[in-house]
Amino acid sequence: MTEIQIQRFFGRIERLNLESKPSFGKMNVNQMVCHCADFYRMAKGVKKANEYGKINPNDIIAIAKTGKSVPAPSGFGQTEGEGTTATNLENDKIILKQHILEFSNFTKNYKCAVHPYLGEISNKRWHELAVYHLNHHLKQFGV
Repeated sequence: MTEIQIQRFFGRIERLNLESKPSFGKMNVNQMVCHCADFYRMAKGVKKANEYGKINPNDIIAIAKTGKSVPAPSGFGQTEGEGTTATNLENDKIILKQHILEFSNFTKNYKCAVHPYLGEISNKRWHELAVYHLNHHLKQFGV
């Protein structure tokens, strides 16, 4: 992510509050923030999915292109209790921003983890997915 993208995302994250409601989906705002942080944990290999390769990558890409929500990989479903447990919104926003900064500072040679749907993907592709995923969920909560 560029510095401008980071600052824009941080501004949007700061506009989230406990009254923020989703326009779709079942997660509350705090769960969404933790879900987004889990994306970065997945990229680093700190949090792993329960299953890999069960869904055809072309199906996932087709779903994403329609604008519909892509199902969370097994082990990352917040409403199912699989994701990182929320603490309090302000603290979880700080943690999310820390993950974004760390991820954005990965060198081009940094080897990200295997993606549960897409398999081995480049660092560049992980960054594209990070922007797409974070933007998707911030829009979900109107910021």
